[in-house]
Amino acid sequence: MFTLSELEEDALKEFFNMGLGKAANSLSEMVHNEVLLSLPLLKVVPYEQATRMLVADQDDKLVAVRQNFYGDLSGTALLIFPGANSLELVRTLLSEEMPLDVLTELEQETLQDVGNVIINAFLESFTQMMTLELEFEAAEFLKGSSRFLLDLSSHLTAQQQILMAHSGGNEEPVFVLMMDFKTGDDTLTQHTLSGFVVLLFTSQAMRRLRRELDRILSAL
Repeated sequence: MFTLSELEEDALKEFFNMGLGKAANSLSEMVHNEVLLSLPLLKVVPYEQATRMLVADQDDKLVAVRQNFYGDLSGTALLIFPGANSLELVRTLLSEEMPLDVLTELEQETLQDVGNVIINAFLESFTQMMTLELEFEAAEFLKGSSRFLLDLSSHLTAQQQILMAHSGGNEEPVFVLMMDFKTGDDTLTQHTLSGFVVLLFTSQAMRRLRRELDRILSAL
C-alpha cells in the first residue's frame, strides 16, 4: 500500500495550496467576485475508504468534472460534489438568485468551467515543482456513484490508454483532497460548500510520484 510520510504529505500540501491560490484568483476573475478556497484535508487512502469518504452521511448521488491526463504521469483528476451541493455552488459563484430550472440549465456548463480551472491549477502547480510534463484531455461532466467515479480503469478506457500499467484493480490508493468554497460576498461567506478533488494514478505514475517527492525532499 502506497503511504505518505509526514514530510511527503507536507510537501504535497504545499504544492496543492499553490494551485489553490491560482484557482481562487482565476475563479474570482471569472465570476467578478472574490472566491475563497481552502484545503482542510489531504488523504491517500485505499479505494474502499475513498468511496466512503465521498458519500459520508449523504446519499450516493454525486456530480463530477473529470479530466484525464498523460505524459510523465498518467491518470485522472476529478472535482466531485454531492448532487445537492452542485446547484448551490452554481448559485454561490454566480451571486444571483435564479429559479431552479435556470440553475439546472447552467449547472453542467458552470461546473465544467470551475473544474477546468481548479484541476488544471492543482496539477500544474505540483508538476512544475517536480519538473514533470503533462498533457490534458478536455474536461467532461459526469454524474454517478462514488464507486463509478473512482473506477480508474473506466476512466482510462475512456481515455483510450493502454491499461497494462494499472494492474491492481481497485486496490490502488486514491488521493482525496477536501476543498471548501466561499465567496467574498458578506451574505455568503458564512455559507461554506465542501467538495473533493480526487486524483487517480496508475501504478507506474504512483512510483514516479514517489521518486519525484524523494528527490525534492533530499535537496532540502
